[in-house]
Amino acid sequence: MAVLILVDHDGATVSQPTRSTVAAAKSLGEIHALVFGDAAAAAAAAAMPGVTKVLQSEDALYAHGLAEPISALLVSLAPNYSHLLAPASAAGKNVMPRVAALLDVQVLSDIAGVVDADTFVRPIYAGNALATVKSADPKKVITVRAASFDPVPATGGSAAV
Repeated sequence: MAVLILVDHDGATVSQPTRSTVAAAKSLGEIHALVFGDAAAAAAAAAMPGVTKVLQSEDALYAHGLAEPISALLVSLAPNYSHLLAPASAAGKNVMPRVAALLDVQVLSDIAGVVDADTFVRPIYAGNALATVKSADPKKVITVRAASFDPVPATGGSAAV
């Protein structure tokens, strides 16, 4: 099944934490990206190697990045995806716990490694130890610690928008 990544961008370029999230998702399946913004932002997301499809919305409802409407949209898209990921940025940490609550699953926060589709490594005790956690939830809702994954290049891909 496919993986959906919530993209952080500045309107013209995709953030480095999002590119690290793409790197983390490579072993999980086909990668789709969700972009809120204009065509330039969608084109930047489509240029990331590993992304096969970009979903774009220019709807004013999402223009301010409010967690409630973005969470509702992610939940409506969730049946098509096994994993929903976002960088562990302020936006990702705001949206993904809401998505997890609406889907009635746990959120796997700040993962630092991917063992397999159900098993992840994440820091505990203020980063002084690492825990390997396995989730039995049907949908995995995840935030990714960007410093733990080398980001994919900003260019080189050609995904459909």
